[in-house]
Amino acid sequence: MARLSQEEQALFLSQARIAHFVTMRSVTRPHVAPVWFLWDQASTGKGRAWVMADANAVKVRNVKKNSSVALSIATPERPLSYVILEGQATVTSDGLNDVVQKMCLLYDGPERGAAFAKELLGQERMILLDIAIDKIIGWKDDADI
Repeated sequence: MARLSQEEQALFLSQARIAHFVTMRSVTRPHVAPVWFLWDQASTGKGRAWVMADANAVKVRNVKKNSSVALSIATPERPLSYVILEGQATVTSDGLNDVVQKMCLLYDGPERGAAFAKELLGQERMILLDIAIDKIIGWKDDADI
């Protein structure tokens, strides 16, 4: 395995990929949930990611108790690549409409994505987990197999 360059990481994270979002239920019990995420490399520092969630979700309750989180994103087949994002999450509704619309368009395309965003936002229980990234780890296959 070889390290992904910053450009390769940015390209990898800009694509619609399912991430495994890790929060802590307690000091000894992690909680993992598959999620959609939206990446923002333009932010200061190492970047920022957003995850949308129902305000009553386990991951939201966990973040309110312990803000340390991780996102693990990997290709499902060869050539294998993955990126792990570690950081601190905050629960917010700032920018909710914009982020949910962008995320739904990325994952579901223009027609279905717009309709799904409208449906989610109409439920009035969606929130964002705004993740300030502290550490990025990225690897890729470095040999033809």
